Amino acid sequence: MHHRLLVSYKNWLYSTSALSRGIPVAASTVVVFRSVSSFPVVRSFTTHRNYVADSINKERSKSFNRLFSTSNESEIVASPATNKSTSFSVPTMGTDELTPSSPTNTHSGYEKWVRRLYATNMFHPVKLGLTNMRKLHQLLGNPMDDPDRVVVHIAGTNGKGSVCLKIANALQQQSSNKVGLFCSPHVSSFRERMQVNGEMITEEEVVELLPQIYDLCIQHDIPATFFEITTALAFSFYAKRGANVVVLETGLGGRLDATNVINNPALTVITSIGLEHTRILGDTIELIAREKGGIIKPGRPVLVGPHCPHEVLQQCAKEKGGGPYYVPSLVFGTLQDFAFKDKSDEEEITDYDLENQHIAKASLVLLKQSHPSIMADLTTEMIEAGTSVRPPCRFEQIQSGDTTVILDVAHNPPAMEYLVRKLETTYPDSSFRFVAGMSSDKDLKQCASALLSVVNRDVSRIHLVEAAHPRAARLEAILDAESHLKAGAHYDLNDRSITRQVDNALSLAKENSDILVICGSVFLMAEAREALGFQEPRDSEYIAEMAGAGIRHSQENFGNTIIDDSDDEENK
Repeated sequence: MHHRLLVSYKNWLYSTSALSRGIPVAASTVVVFRSVSSFPVVRSFTTHRNYVADSINKERSKSFNRLFSTSNESEIVASPATNKSTSFSVPTMGTDELTPSSPTNTHSGYEKWVRRLYATNMFHPVKLGLTNMRKLHQLLGNPMDDPDRVVVHIAGTNGKGSVCLKIANALQQQSSNKVGLFCSPHVSSFRERMQVNGEMITEEEVVELLPQIYDLCIQHDIPATFFEITTALAFSFYAKRGANVVVLETGLGGRLDATNVINNPALTVITSIGLEHTRILGDTIELIAREKGGIIKPGRPVLVGPHCPHEVLQQCAKEKGGGPYYVPSLVFGTLQDFAFKDKSDEEEITDYDLENQHIAKASLVLLKQSHPSIMADLTTEMIEAGTSVRPPCRFEQIQSGDTTVILDVAHNPPAMEYLVRKLETTYPDSSFRFVAGMSSDKDLKQCASALLSVVNRDVSRIHLVEAAHPRAARLEAILDAESHLKAGAHYDLNDRSITRQVDNALSLAKENSDILVICGSVFLMAEAREALGFQEPRDSEYIAEMAGAGIRHSQENFGNTIIDDSDDEENK
């Protein structure tokens, strides 16, 4: 019997350059699949990218065959466990073949399961809300509400990932602790997102635990998204490893984020507030602050960084019945943080990592007061060392021969302006060369202007790239936003390869004694790091082609996000 599957998917396209590599990038498509004796084939295609000619339809079909082929499967199965109609229906992507007695062909179980995970949002709309995650958390036994588990919940526009890492890294210095860390997005491997004591979840654990999450979704008809399933996987992983402390970073906002199903965090932290994702979170600092403040819980303490509108967040805490409201300087004995910093104040800051470290240390002071056992063996020196660590690609400095290379995921105007100040103060007498790729939902002109300022508007020192990801800004959009880049900047509309521009920029940097800075969206960093020779866990091309295929990774692609807060009246 033949089945038809209609997928309305508005973030898909192959650029002419990506086609040669089989890598899709963002646009808009309606695709119809039909089960036949061979692989699914594309029946119709609609796009908003004028530069793609009709002549490449054949190539598209080939790429879709590769992306969705399930080895020897003859059809896409909506639900391998049941024949009844369900709102959770994701192709098996070959995972139903992974039995102990059957071969896995050329791809591992990990590759197939993560590939299926990345495909999930093609079949479910991205809907911000807590209904799905509350059901999953309950079915898992509410592991994050275990009274013996200390949970720290962290949100913020900038700095939240760094603060999470610093807190976790300090706490794991105590040998009796098993500290879980949840952060996103990843740089090179999906497994980076969930760790215990600095050790990533293993491929075997993914293959063990991820099917259990999918089974719950199928059996209980939960149309969970990529990020919700990933969050549930992390919760299962921490429970399996027996983590007694878990540090959670929100994905988007806070109030309706999948991580916000926890009820009794030991501490809530809000690092900073700035304009971001305004279509979803609100178009003012105050509205965004209220969304971030949605993670505040009744009776639980909250620590708020200095670059936040405290009046708004204090009111938010009051409405929610939150516990004591702290700022770092109050924890350390002064009150200076209560004056919300405007842009002129921010311009005096030359290293936000020091501010992030200050917030992390203040968090540890509060945790020591409420849960002394998790810090009983930590010395001042251990805390200092633990909170000094920087996440990858946060002003990460390496040497390539005699050339200094800096990787930084500055991806919005405030972060880009800070990067410029940090470069100028750290290397005051140096010249710089940039490889930059940006996210489409940021202010491209402001980001480009920041780069032009540090190279004295010498556009020949700027190399533009476009990551193969739905949130990546197209080269044309960057050039239109800042016309000065059109004449003299390095870019190639026919070959948007990150590796090519990194190699070219590195060669020119060596010739001119420049410091090479690779910056912008996190989605360009994996390829850039590989081009620089990093030896680190990196997901295979089999996974990467799906990860970068325009698949909407829930909180990591927001173009068509639906906001459903009908189940969350108490958190408004």
